[in-house]
This record gives sequence, structure tokens and C-alpha cells, in this order.
Amino acid sequence: MDDLSAFRRQVRLADDLGYDLIGVGDTPARAYELYVSLTVAAHESRNAVLAPMVTTPFLRHPAATATAVSTLHELTGGRVMLALGNGGSTRRVVGRSPVGTPKELHDYVTDVRAILGGGSARVDGYDTEPLARVHPMPIYLAADYPRSLRLAGEIADGVVTTVGMSAELVERKVTTVREAAEKAGRDPEKVEIWGFSFVSVRDTPAEANAEIGAALASDVALRLKAPHMRSLIPPHLVPAVEEMERRYDVWDFTVGGKNARLLEELGLVDFAAGLTGVAGDVSGVAAHLRRLESLGVSGVLAALPVLADPDGTLRGLRQAASA
Repeated sequence: MDDLSAFRRQVRLADDLGYDLIGVGDTPARAYELYVSLTVAAHESRNAVLAPMVTTPFLRHPAATATAVSTLHELTGGRVMLALGNGGSTRRVVGRSPVGTPKELHDYVTDVRAILGGGSARVDGYDTEPLARVHPMPIYLAADYPRSLRLAGEIADGVVTTVGMSAELVERKVTTVREAAEKAGRDPEKVEIWGFSFVSVRDTPAEANAEIGAALASDVALRLKAPHMRSLIPPHLVPAVEEMERRYDVWDFTVGGKNARLLEELGLVDFAAGLTGVAGDVSGVAAHLRRLESLGVSGVLAALPVLADPDGTLRGLRQAASA
């Protein structure tokens, strides 16, 4: 978010519209500092739960994260949860590989939870001292791949996973989380599942898909290289995906720009929306939200910065959720 006044306005709008959760990204290369932004959001909202969406280990010691979210807990009267993930641009900023290991994330979650509970943790060979002003709270994991979904089922209070228009892919993820929780001796139904998606609610599905085309293109070009992701591509679309990977412009995020046009030219719009897009008119999105709920998804987080009309999306999604 480049405009702080726009951020303030969107937080107020989301809160006024009755959204349950407002998330703020932890992306030092492209955004304001996470906990400063969450503090601003705390002052601009009254009811919504606030959360990093998501933060990651490697920038902050577990004690620093525990102190930051506990301070927000006091500032907001408890309207806070913590969401963690193991990769992305945050790691690249500090010169690390894009994706951390499951053990790193597991240890970080375990350490933060222990500190939030008033205990100590052994970090980098040293024992932390118990902190005075900490508050236990739910910890969610961002997870998309089978290994991270299983980890979320084993140790997290909830999971945030990308969802799209493909009910089959969503059901597969939910099943992975639930089975891992059960195997770990936990109640699978107590692991809450939230979807994260590029959302657009417009007069027609074509208009909606066009608005999020650049975001969908980035997913097709950058997120399908691992074998388990490659397996999601229908055989007849493999050449088109390979062409997208070759011609994708990493600097183009424009709505209707070259990447969005390329996605359409290659016939990949429906496939991409199936992975990470929730798009359509109000009635269509409303029907899909009900479908997601029936599969075990408690709510959907809408990514806003890539959109031409984020305020319109907030209003449209609220309308669809109420339909």
C-alpha cells in the first residue's frame, strides 16, 4: 500500500462493513512496517480482528514477535491473532532463500506460543526469559503445499490457504489438514481454515476475471514449478503454462496489462481462477462462498492492493457474503 491515507480509509471501510478480519502484509520491500501499520489499523477500526497476513520468522526473534502482538492485544482489547508463513519476499529482502524449512517454521511457532503463554523458549541455543506483558492467542499458519498443510494440521490453531473457483482443489487441501490433525491426536474440526484469494465482484464474470488477471498471471508464472504444483496442470495446458513462464514480465502488475493479456491469450484464465481467484457477479460469488463454507472454509480473505477498485471489491464481497 503506497498511500497511507488510502490504507486508513480501507481499514475504516472494512470495519464499517462488518468484516471479521483485517490482515496486513509483512513485505518490507513493498510496504510500510508491519506492526506500525497494524497500530494504525487498530486506531482506525473498532470491531475487526487484526492480524499479520502473514509474517514470517527470520526477521524477528520469537520474543520480539510475542511482544509486538501482545502489545496490539492490549491496544485493541484482544482483537488480534497471529498468522505465520515460511517464505516469500520477506526472506529475499534479508538475503535468504525464498522458502524456509518446515522445521524452522515448526520451531518458530512452538517458541512464540511458549513465550505468549508466559514461559520461555530455547532459541539459537539460548533460553529466553519469561516476559511480563504477553497474551496467549490463536496462531494460524499460511500453507498451500501438502507438507505445510500437514504441519498446520499438526500444530496450528488454524490455516490460511489459497482458494479459487475449483472446489476439488479446496476439498483436497481441507482433507489434508483434517487428516494431519487427526493423526496428531487433535480434533480436526477445531483447526479453523481460512481461504486467501484474489477476489473481484463485478457485473459479469469476464469483468471480474479481467480485474484480477495480473495477479492470476503471477501465480501461473511463478508458483507452478514444483512437482506437486506441476501435477495440478491439465496435460493439454502444460504448453500454455510453459509459455506463460517464458514470457511473464516480473515488473508488470498493471490491471489489464501485458501479463493479464497474455493469460487470456494463452487460454489460462479459467485454470488460474480455479487455483487462486474468486470472481464473478454478486450471485455467482455468493454461491461460491456457500460452496466453500460447505467444504469447511470459515471465511475468505481478499487480497486488495492489486485491484483497480479495492473499495468496490470490499462492498461487492460484503454484498455477496450477505446474499
